Amino acid sequence: MSTVQNFAKLSGRLYKLCSKKEKIRRECIKLGRMECDLLNYLNQSGEAACMNVLADKLQVSYSRITRIVDTLVDKELVIRYPSKKDRRSWLGEITALGKSTIENTIIDFLDLQEDVLNRLPKDKINEIYDMINLYIDAYEQALDSKEKSI
Repeated sequence: MSTVQNFAKLSGRLYKLCSKKEKIRRECIKLGRMECDLLNYLNQSGEAACMNVLADKLQVSYSRITRIVDTLVDKELVIRYPSKKDRRSWLGEITALGKSTIENTIIDFLDLQEDVLNRLPKDKINEIYDMINLYIDAYEQALDSKEKSI
């Protein structure tokens, strides 16, 4: 097998691992990908957002955002209320339970990373990190070039 084929296979394995990790995370908190993305956005922004902003940020329709927010409201992870600035606009805001849910997924992810690191030779961890980082940087640059040419 050529070096190019080996790296293509490695890239595929990394993609599958990341997909599997995300699937497990979503199943643990009983949320779909878009629900997770919306909850993460609200948690990171730290403020309420109107439905139009959420639709733009997640690149989905207004009606899709409404359904996603409905689900999160039902699960008490988000609250929705009318804007004081514009009566026609509604805001979504993450609840304490929503924040706790996101924080727990972060802790679980860090625990998983610790488990992975414990399976690696201690004296090689920094070298492995540097090499993977180098590979990812090159991959990002190649994808950016490809995207610009399309």
